[in-house]
Amino acid sequence: MVKLIGIPAAGLLIPNLTGLISNRLYSATELIACYLFFITVAFLVWEGNVRLMYFIRVRYPWSKKTYYKIIVSLFFANIVYSGLISSVLLNLWRYCSHETYPGSESILKTVLVIMIAACFITNIYEIIFLYREKEDTESRVEQLNVAKAQAELEALKNQIDPHFIFNSLNTLSFLITRDPKSARLYNDTLARVYRYILSNKERDLVLLREETEFISNYFYLLKIRFAEAISMTIEINDLSAENYLIPPISLQALVENAIKHNEFSEKKPLAINVYIHSDYVIVKNDLNRRNGAQPGSKIGLSNLDNRYKLLTKRNIIVENNFESFTVKLPIIRF
Repeated sequence: MVKLIGIPAAGLLIPNLTGLISNRLYSATELIACYLFFITVAFLVWEGNVRLMYFIRVRYPWSKKTYYKIIVSLFFANIVYSGLISSVLLNLWRYCSHETYPGSESILKTVLVIMIAACFITNIYEIIFLYREKEDTESRVEQLNVAKAQAELEALKNQIDPHFIFNSLNTLSFLITRDPKSARLYNDTLARVYRYILSNKERDLVLLREETEFISNYFYLLKIRFAEAISMTIEINDLSAENYLIPPISLQALVENAIKHNEFSEKKPLAINVYIHSDYVIVKNDLNRRNGAQPGSKIGLSNLDNRYKLLTKRNIIVENNFESFTVKLPIIRF
C-alpha cells in the first residue's frame, strides 16, 4: 500500500513542488506521458533504494559494524544512487520537454528533493524492518520461554513420582510384616491413588473435586499406618470443588510434608485442615517439630512453588507462627 500510493504521489507532486514542469505548455496526452515518466523515475529511485537497503542489511547487520552500515546506506543508497539516476533521467526529460527555463536550477532542486525523499523512504523501511525483527525476536523468545517453562514443569512433575513411590513402598513393606490384612487394603487403595497420578501426569490442572478425592484416598493410606495419631478435615463444598482448578498432586505434597516434619502420637495427634479462603486452598497443620530434626531442605515446597509460578504466574504463600504451619495455594476459577 505504501508503494502503490507513495510512488505515484512522488511522481505527481515533486515536479510541481519544485517547478520542474509547466503544465500549461503541454497537451493532455503530453502531460500524461510526462507524469508517467516522472512516476517511472520515482519507481526506479524507490525500488533501487529498497534493494540496496536489502543488500546492505545482509552484508552489514546491526550487530556488526553498525557505524559502517549507516555511512554506506545513507551515502551510497540515498545520495549517490538517488542523485545519479534522477539527475540523468530528468536531464534526459528536459531535452525532450517544452520547458524554457534557463540553467539547471529546477533540475538540481528536484534532484535534491528526490534525495531527501529517498532518505526519508529508506529510514521508513529501516524502521519497519527493525520493528519486524523486534517482533520476530520477541516471538522467538516467547516460544523459547514457553518451551523452557514446559520443560521445567515436566521436570518438576517427574520429581513427584519417585518420592511418592519410595514412601508408599516403605509403608507397604512395614504393613506386610506387621499386618498382612491391612497391607492388602493398603495395596488396593494405593492402586487407586497411583491410577490418579498416572491419569493426570500429563495434565497441568485438574478439578479441585478430583484433587480432594485423591487426597482423601491418600490420607486413608496414612490412616492405615498411623491410626488415630493423625486426622484431616476437608472443608470444601461440592460447588466450590467443581468451580476451581488446581495443579494435580499439590495437596498430597503438603500433607506428606506435614507428616514428614512433625512429631505426633495418639495422645498428641497431628491435625490437618484443608479449606478454601479468598481464592486459595489452604492446608494448615499443627506445628510440633521432631526432636533433633535438622531444618528441612524445603525442596518440596520449592518445587510446588515453581509449579505454581509456571502455571499460574502466582506464588504459594507459606506462613509459620511456630504453633501452626500454613500453606496457601492459589486456585483458578473457570
